[in-house]
Amino acid sequence: MDEWIDRVGKVYRPGESPGPGEAPPSGLALGDAWFWHGDQTLLHELVNHPHIAPGHAAIRLLGFNGGRLNEYIGDGVFAGVIRMHLVPGIRFSEFYLGGFANEAFEHNLALLDDCMHAHTPADCFSAERLDLLLYHIFEGLSGIIRTIRWTYRKTTWQQPVFLNGYDYPVPDGRGFVSTHGGPVTGVMDEAHVDPDPDFRREIMRRLIDAINDEVLAGFHAPLERVFHIDSRGTLADSGPGYLDDWDNEIYPSAQGFRKILERAWLPRLRPFGIVTGK
Repeated sequence: MDEWIDRVGKVYRPGESPGPGEAPPSGLALGDAWFWHGDQTLLHELVNHPHIAPGHAAIRLLGFNGGRLNEYIGDGVFAGVIRMHLVPGIRFSEFYLGGFANEAFEHNLALLDDCMHAHTPADCFSAERLDLLLYHIFEGLSGIIRTIRWTYRKTTWQQPVFLNGYDYPVPDGRGFVSTHGGPVTGVMDEAHVDPDPDFRREIMRRLIDAINDEVLAGFHAPLERVFHIDSRGTLADSGPGYLDDWDNEIYPSAQGFRKILERAWLPRLRPFGIVTGK
């Protein structure tokens, strides 16, 4: 436990710069949800983990609440922010991409407008919405990865790119703020989804599986140093222990993030010297 107390990593948010004596960021992270919520994020757990090498314990975080992946590329509203940091004179040694939560909500979790007559979780999905959601995630990630590679095309650098696959959310109605309901539950209620907890959990499992299997897995190319971090099934999604893993219906607790990090992320990071120790 003392190792965690003594370790002080740093996540630099937009507008923040290293102060005197502070380490410059070695990694660049872009994304939403698990990267962004206050000071309890997957990134904070990463930079403060005792097995993260000191030279990799500072990360530059870019992104905007509600920002979709395709807004960071081409003529997107946030593309200039990415280009400002992706210049050959600034060398990041690794990249962390954590998008698609905003896309999922933009497309109403790929659900039909009205699921009242759906007999199975699979019946709740709109094939057209799901296809468009998957395409937008693919389009955004493709563009961001191409931008990274284009920036360093005249160098010998081929930094690893890690894609966050999330875990299965638990649509139990708990939101970020106690006075408001959970965002997943809100979408499902609007679509008249069967309130049975098992029914709703299965919908989220199918959605996360589709994104991981049909999009993120396709980017996994170790020879090109692009890695899909598949963390599905790491956290409990039911039973008495799931509340220890989740702060609300889409956001893990500190314990949950630590599980995700140690079981899914550290093995991928280790070959690049980002992780030391056992």
